[in-house]
Amino acid sequence: MKQIITFFKTLTLSKKILVLLTPLISILISMQALLFGLAILITIDLFTAIVRSFRIEKIPFKFFKRKTWLVIKSGLLRLTLRKSYEYGLLLIVVAIVESYILGVTPVALAGKSFTLTELSVIIPSGIEIWSIFENIEGVTNRNILKKFISFLPTKLQNLFSK
Repeated sequence: MKQIITFFKTLTLSKKILVLLTPLISILISMQALLFGLAILITIDLFTAIVRSFRIEKIPFKFFKRKTWLVIKSGLLRLTLRKSYEYGLLLIVVAIVESYILGVTPVALAGKSFTLTELSVIIPSGIEIWSIFENIEGVTNRNILKKFISFLPTKLQNLFSK
């Protein structure tokens, strides 16, 4: 027991912080594929929003024309960065609650085992997918996702109509 106490006393502050963050870091590292998928969805949403803004402004994309670059608003790009930051904070908070308060508890879903942090990626991913289809609707005037909602039970359809 004395060796353990001596070990922790001799650690520097930075090493103590790393020891405390190890469960959080291990959860986030195990989710690399999920986080990469979310980053791809955010990027696709950004590009579809840019294409939609070109369509709304009725300006063709010509790389060397000044009008082309005036369509892209820096404030809207900042909103995308802010959204990414908020999603990251959500995932970190869930990972902290899961690793330090609840403990890593697997949840069985569709025959597979997931952690709460892994399941929490579903919320921002769903939001991004919905946003991508709304951007596509702005360009093509069709939303395939909204057509699929009509196949859902009535209670679930009411969720999407609000």
